Amino acid sequence: MSKFQDLSLQVKISPETYIKFDGSEQLVLKNIHSEEGISIKYDIMLILYELVDWRSVGELIAPWPPDDQEKIIEHLGMLESQHIIMTSDAESMPLPESGLSAHLGKNIHINVENHHAMLRDYIRLAAYRRAIERAVKPDTVAMDLGCGSGILSFFTAKAGAQKIYAIERRPDIILLAQALAEANGIAEQIDFIEGASSHVSESRIDPKADLLVAEILGNGILEENVLEFTIDARRRFLKPDARMIPFQLDIYIFAFDSGLAMSRQEEVHELNDLYGLDFSLLAKVLCNKATTRMDRYNTMLNKTMSEPVMVKSLDFRILEETVFANRFELEALEDGQITSFCGYFKAHLDEDTILTNSPWAPATHWTQLIYTLAAPYPVKKSDKVTMEMIYDGALRVNIATDLGVH
Repeated sequence: MSKFQDLSLQVKISPETYIKFDGSEQLVLKNIHSEEGISIKYDIMLILYELVDWRSVGELIAPWPPDDQEKIIEHLGMLESQHIIMTSDAESMPLPESGLSAHLGKNIHINVENHHAMLRDYIRLAAYRRAIERAVKPDTVAMDLGCGSGILSFFTAKAGAQKIYAIERRPDIILLAQALAEANGIAEQIDFIEGASSHVSESRIDPKADLLVAEILGNGILEENVLEFTIDARRRFLKPDARMIPFQLDIYIFAFDSGLAMSRQEEVHELNDLYGLDFSLLAKVLCNKATTRMDRYNTMLNKTMSEPVMVKSLDFRILEETVFANRFELEALEDGQITSFCGYFKAHLDEDTILTNSPWAPATHWTQLIYTLAAPYPVKKSDKVTMEMIYDGALRVNIATDLGVH
């Protein structure tokens, strides 16, 4: 029997959950630490809206007919299995505010592994520290967007900032950050705020910040809703002339040949045989579409087939768009085939400090964004391949077609 049959059980959506739109009637819910997401219909969101705060299963299902109540209980089990929601009997339940030290011996789950890996990324942190120390003045009021374990807030405090708002949506991690701030004697400078920044009241930030520090870049470059959160924070929490670290993000793409491709031709032939219809047009479309993975580009094993092209430059100081579609061209360096594309970023922390996950730069904790075609794309030297990059909550690229299919 599902534990969600217990109508007194408290449930809440995990603060590590985010939503991706796939352009259909489905939404994709995903935990930031999970490889897979769950596709749901829009009507299920009516239920999840109720889970911003703790609700009992009984309260949640009460307004719905009996048949729907059983379906909701079934969905709750599915959502918990992918860490989309959490329950009051789980270790991931938010911790009391009485401090970390009182809970260290009580089997409380605090996931610090990812943050430990990021703290060991000396290249990343040296670049941020340099930019922060250049920007901070004695009267600086700063905001750390997605503070995590608090390291950027700590750099800002040590540089002499008057006040720092440190916003973090994960209750376990912000508790750890608070304890670290106390241990380092800088807790009085930092105002820790739990929750997604988009849910923080504008009146909560007083005075407004004149410096925004954020490191919510992921392997997928624009994952973690970096555009939406940054634009919202700039509009509501910053002074008009505030500095931003980073202030600009450039996205680069290049083509390469890995020797492998994800052939879907046989799958299409199976459809022809199964239904007695001609699906060759579908095969043509699929061959131009790329599947996405996060991986390290191997400069020794892969053959680079084009120079990197800067596809999009995002200036966070003036940016307003949260969706875009860009066409661009890649020129083949030699005869051969293209099986994949690699995306990476350059983050401008200040006018002299750039942080990048380029495959040819010193390695950081970030991987690259790899797109693999369904079939190899043959090219001759100097051929120009027209590409399309789309961002609508997820970043993807495909070979541009005239079929009107994206």
